[in-house]
Amino acid sequence: MDTTTLDTPVLTQDEKRLIRDITDSLKECRNPDAAHLDQAICESIARLSDLARVMNAYPSLLESQSLGQQRRDAASLIEALSNATLFTVDMLLPMRAAVGQVYVMARLNLFRLLHQVAQEALGGRDEFTAVEDAIGARISQSIHNKVIESLLIAIVCDDSLGRAVRTKAATALTHLWEDRFSRRIEAFLPVLETTWEARRQTTVQLGTLMGVSEVFALMRAGGDIRFLDYFSRKTCPPEELQAFREFLFSVSTEELESLSDKLVEGHHRASYPGVDTTLSLSPTYLYNHTATDFVTQLYLFFVKRHLEAHARRIRNLPGPKRTAEEYVMVYFLEQSCTMDGDRADTG
Repeated sequence: MDTTTLDTPVLTQDEKRLIRDITDSLKECRNPDAAHLDQAICESIARLSDLARVMNAYPSLLESQSLGQQRRDAASLIEALSNATLFTVDMLLPMRAAVGQVYVMARLNLFRLLHQVAQEALGGRDEFTAVEDAIGARISQSIHNKVIESLLIAIVCDDSLGRAVRTKAATALTHLWEDRFSRRIEAFLPVLETTWEARRQTTVQLGTLMGVSEVFALMRAGGDIRFLDYFSRKTCPPEELQAFREFLFSVSTEELESLSDKLVEGHHRASYPGVDTTLSLSPTYLYNHTATDFVTQLYLFFVKRHLEAHARRIRNLPGPKRTAEEYVMVYFLEQSCTMDGDRADTG
């Protein structure tokens, strides 16, 4: 690989070293497709850089722009988003944000490609595990970014929430869309990424369906204690506890109730891997295939629960109306609004 290929700000120094290690290993293993695979990586990085340039070519969302008598700025965008619905939010999406969404997917697919190449170059060798973990961490980060954006959009469009919370979510969205390079998702909600990573490493044993062993496993794997504390408080509503159980077991409340009935009847216990989403009682229009690759499984771990919760909310059905992640994010946004109010009161 030409070293100038890696001369791009869209990759960190660690990512550049990771790519060099993979392409060097590809050459050493004398894979007959090495030249083709190397070229595919170079082209993928070049396209990612092109997307970054296009994204940055659009006006900053934090600066004012005028067109004739019309003027817009961050405040007007936040105001518009705060009044959006799920049916109108796409029409409010600035081009910088729209290209940014494509950029996130392009970055995700670059690391999916690197995983395939690493399997070709290092499959069966001891060092493959470390490389696979490094690639998996970057894939997870891209999916986390998609999830955070989806959560913020859902909160912005939820008219059952207070205006202050929706405005706070719209502000976070604006900053996320403005700079997808240096602003990690911890800038918006530090609790979720560490908890998601811990959940990814946790194996579920259905057992009594109480989730006690899973909670301890999350803690051992580095889950954020604030996430766990939120659902362990004495005043936690039943629907929120159900959302937490869905997060722990990767299955819907309806299915958990069905499994609980079967366990009571003496049926056998089962075990499911950390991001398994193959068991489902969801209607086929929500979920109609079995995901086999890690990337799709990880994304569906969130999106399936998100769609099911939304369906309950619009049809007023029993069960959680938001995902566990959304309940936590709303809480932290509310806390942030309260702190802003306190600061305003003290002058």
